[in-house]
Amino acid sequence: MCCGVGTVADVELERVAFESLDDAVALVDLRPVTVESLWRSVLESLKCGDADSVTVIYPSWWTPRRVGVIRTAAEVLGDKAVMKPRSWLLDQASTSAVATVEIADGFVVVSGSTVVAETRRREQRAVVEAVVSAVLRMATIDTIVIDAPRTVCGAGTLSALIAEELRAAGGMTVLEIGDMELRKLAAGIVPSDASDDDGASEGAGRRRWQLALMVPIVSAVLGVGVAVHRPTPPTVQDVVPTTVVVEGHVALEVPSGWPVRRVVAGPGSARLQISSPSDPEVALHVTQSKVALAGLDATAEFLKSAIDSAPAGVFVDFNPAGQNAGRPVVTYREVRSGHDVRWTVWVDKAIRISIGCQSRHGLGAATSSECDRAVRSARAVM
Repeated sequence: MCCGVGTVADVELERVAFESLDDAVALVDLRPVTVESLWRSVLESLKCGDADSVTVIYPSWWTPRRVGVIRTAAEVLGDKAVMKPRSWLLDQASTSAVATVEIADGFVVVSGSTVVAETRRREQRAVVEAVVSAVLRMATIDTIVIDAPRTVCGAGTLSALIAEELRAAGGMTVLEIGDMELRKLAAGIVPSDASDDDGASEGAGRRRWQLALMVPIVSAVLGVGVAVHRPTPPTVQDVVPTTVVVEGHVALEVPSGWPVRRVVAGPGSARLQISSPSDPEVALHVTQSKVALAGLDATAEFLKSAIDSAPAGVFVDFNPAGQNAGRPVVTYREVRSGHDVRWTVWVDKAIRISIGCQSRHGLGAATSSECDRAVRSARAVM
């Protein structure tokens, strides 16, 4: 991690901070410290000088919780610290309609009119074909920006292969962006509040440098991010910006403004819970597990056995042959104090995916759009 050109933070402290980002407490020199205070120390050690403002560029698929940790820690950099996803910076590479292809260690995220996550844990040619197919399915795209950080193993080679296939498809411009190009993009951004007088011009030049000074943070953490933030394009209806959360071996779209947390206590399995900020009884739940038998019949049998062993009335409306988003699924309803959870379960690539849509009793429509999007977008990434 660096600030500007030559100042490098404490490498060991940086490593612990990244490894502990999803935890509340970390060990530094065998002493427990809160992760937020650790990140404040890391950012403070960058010694960014007399910057007027700082823009922190972070991996664009990070969860809201991760972004929140860095945002809080970034207060040590000054009152004007601004958080921006990497995809925001990549969009500056062209004035035309852009789709971005971001390469991480475990997956590739394609962001445009929709957001798609493709796993890299397979033969490279299959990865290229899947990414190219995802791009070509997107309408009104003139330019593709491929993000290939040098810190991501094999990113350069994969970027070149994807670019070659996209150029062969014709009809669009393909730009490959490495760390150097990303720095140039950052240096070319002038804050909107810059004026045109001579004094402001000097300040604007200084602020352009300030925008670039946090960019290397992204390079250091590309392999550990798990969520991509991309507002979906507007339609005739109000559309809520979404985040693609990658939980274990499952990726799915959820509302970007809903806090994400892991639940390991209480009734039910350990799960990811994405809660509405306006109603504590409205939420999405995600669980995933590897299965030996990929067939839906085996999943239905397993779930039926678990339901039969539970107290009467907790799990109802069991349907072993349901349909959702064009796929066969198992559905049932979980009844809890104050709310119901409507579960949709299926198997993709030997991963059992379970998505629960929580709402107050009798008010299932409260999460219908968020639930439909989550189920429709969910897929295994292995």
